[in-house]
Amino acid sequence: MVKIKALCRQAGVEYVETGPKGAQIAFRNNSFANPEGLIAFITEGAGVKLTPDHRLTVKADWKGADQRLKGTRGLLRQLAEIASAGKRAA
Repeated sequence: MVKIKALCRQAGVEYVETGPKGAQIAFRNNSFANPEGLIAFITEGAGVKLTPDHRLTVKADWKGADQRLKGTRGLLRQLAEIASAGKRAA
């Protein structure tokens, strides 16, 4: 959980809600450090979309709590890498 919280800070994530069908992520101040990278992530990812209220929805099939934890950690790791790439470019 500590690692997930650190990844949330790096990616600028305000909250994460996960369930057996995927995750929903809200960004702090409805902004992301690397919007171009986020758009590329959304277009490349199957089952990934940005809702009108600026939340990222990711569809996944996570049956158990362990799968949800691993899936969430992987998703946040990707978002943190994308955000840090935007900060380095700026």
